This record gives sequence, structure tokens and C-alpha cells, in this order.
Amino acid sequence: MILISPSFHGSKRCHQFLEYACEQALKGESGALKERTVAIAVFGRPPQSDLGDDTIVRVGAREVRKRLAQYYVTPEGTAARVRIDLPSGTYAPEFHYATPVHEVEAVAPAESPSGMEPRRNSRTGMAVARGWWAKLPAVARGLKFWSANPNSRLFQKFWEPVFQSPGPLLVAVAHPIVYHPSKRVLEWSEGQQPPQGPAVQRPVQPPGQMVGSDLVPVLNQYVGFGDMVAASEVAAMLARKGKPVRLRMASSVEFADMQRTPSFLIGAVTNRWTMELQQNWRFRFAPHGVDTVIADSQSPGQEWSIPSKEDGSSPDDYFLMCRIKNSVTGGATIVVGGLKQFGTEAAGHLLADSDQLGGILHKLASGWESRNLQFVLHARVIGNTPAQPEVVASHVW
Repeated sequence: MILISPSFHGSKRCHQFLEYACEQALKGESGALKERTVAIAVFGRPPQSDLGDDTIVRVGAREVRKRLAQYYVTPEGTAARVRIDLPSGTYAPEFHYATPVHEVEAVAPAESPSGMEPRRNSRTGMAVARGWWAKLPAVARGLKFWSANPNSRLFQKFWEPVFQSPGPLLVAVAHPIVYHPSKRVLEWSEGQQPPQGPAVQRPVQPPGQMVGSDLVPVLNQYVGFGDMVAASEVAAMLARKGKPVRLRMASSVEFADMQRTPSFLIGAVTNRWTMELQQNWRFRFAPHGVDTVIADSQSPGQEWSIPSKEDGSSPDDYFLMCRIKNSVTGGATIVVGGLKQFGTEAAGHLLADSDQLGGILHKLASGWESRNLQFVLHARVIGNTPAQPEVVASHVW
């Protein structure tokens, strides 16, 4: 049912990844599910491949986790008797049996005064006993994974203000301005022969024949790819933990919407609230000629930048990641934004991956849990895909 569901439709690699991982786990070979073995078996990488910069397995695992989260919020997924989870930090799936509603409601009165064994004086009690004890292996596995993975505890601490909030997380996505050609340009291009190739588009007038009015600004109708990935990764992670989100364009969000509620701001200069709330931060986005840089307000002249290219490509990117626990909004505010789309995409992967995020938080001094955090990170870009980032500067206050 899972592999033929709409959530997994059109992704042969996700089919192969999940099928291979489940087969190995059911054969008792979970310990062999390492990055290299998955790269060879699922993605056809040669055994001698350097996986340091090749993120195909990590990206594939994140995609499978996202699709599983999407499946389990559908009616078919909700009714499933067995749930498959792929915890962050591992490629070994876990299988959990669903609990019928009547058994959950009967659990409380089923415990005996001695605490040694559930009562068995009714058929309902027997059903409760069978349901509860059948789940002990899954619970034990979860506790074992939690205690053996300190990164998961740090990940939980980072997101705790969001998890503990009674309401949904407000996700405010950047609102870039996109320019369309005017009717005059489109009419001129009607009689032109369009170029051939995978990226077919209408030709436009030569630059010397165009005027400013030939570029028509279109507001609040487009979202950047990196912003979309960041929103999708975090929403899928929260869905796995039962936390809802509200997705809005930042341009339509008012300050009152963010008061006393957790917010997730995606984007740099294209997000009005990132630019508005950053005034008192140490690391800020700032204009530098035609480019944008990340500047250190406490060290004049210290900044991180990416030279502009007309085609938008870049061999690397810098991005800012913040968790402002004591925000002026009255609720926790998490912010990510790259100088280009690659950094924002890398930030989304980082925030949803307990191993990546926990590895960064592990290096902070104790007590960071109750304070504000800022990180400047750098990510190499390989084939238009960001590699795992590294921290180049941080600030805790």
C-alpha cells in the first residue's frame, strides 16, 4: 500500500530505498544498513566512491522520511496496522503496531494495585494485556535509540519551544518579486522560432529594444526552490511528531499573527519579517552593492559573501540560522536564509536532521537551551545540490 500510494508515486529511487531497507531489517541485517552499502545497493555507486561530498544517500533518506510522513496523514496511512519509521541518524527502519482506540481507552483501569500485571478478569482486560505487551519491544527500541543517540536529545531541546507550544508553528515563506515580460514583448515573440531543448521558453526582444515597462513585477505568487525545500523538510519532521503547521506568505503575515506563537521565518531579504526582526541581532543580512552579505555587527568589516553570477549558479553558499527564544513576538522565532537558494535548502535539511543539528549543538557551552542562538554556516554546492554545511561563526546570548 505504501509504495503504490500517491505519496510515493513517481519516485523509483524512494521505492527502491524503502523496499531495500525493510527487506534488510526483516532479515535481521539492520546493522548492515550503512551509507556505503545503501549507496552501492540502491543508487548504484561503485564500492570505492568517496561519499564525503556525495550526499545522495542522505538526501534519499530525507526524501523517504518526508514521503512516509505524508503517507501517514492520509486516510490509508492513518488506518494502517503497522507503521514504518526511518529515524533521523539511521538507515534502519522501525516497525510499530497501531493501537486500536478501544484498547487505548481501557488501558488506565487495567493496571492492578500491585503494578505487576494487567487485570485479566474480562475479555477487554485480556485485549489490553495483549496490546500493551506486544508493544514493549517497539518501546524498548525507541528508548534504546534515544539513550544511545545524544544528538536526538539536543535536537529535542532545540525544538522544545515549538513542541511545547499548544498551537501550530507559523511558517512564513519568503515573497520574492518575479518579473514577467510585458504584453508588447510577448506579442513580438509570438512570431519568433522558440529555442529547442529541455528548458523551452519564448525568446524576448533584444536588450536594445526593451524599456523598463517591459518588465512587469509580479508579487506574492512565487516561492523559491530553497524556501520550498526548507518549509517541506521542517513540516514533514513536525508531522512525524504530531505538530501541525500554518503555511503563509511572509508578506501576508502581520505582527499580531506572530505574537505569543512560535514562528519559522524562511528567507533573507525576500522575507519582510527577517529584515524587520534582525535589527538587534549580531549577524544580519546587509546590502553590499548589488549583492547581499551576512555581516557581523560586532566586528566591523567581517562579512560573508557570494559573488553574483548572471545564471544564478554558485560553487558554495553561506546562510544564517537563528533560534530566538526570547523574541519580541513573545514566542520562539526560528529563522533561516541563504545568500542564494542553496543555503536555504541546506538549512531546511539541517533543521530536520537530528544528527546534523545535534552535532552543531553539541559544541556549544552548557545552558544554551534557554538562550538565543545564531549560526553562520557555509555549504559547498555540488551539481546544484548543497553538501552538509559547516559552522563558520556562532553567537549565544
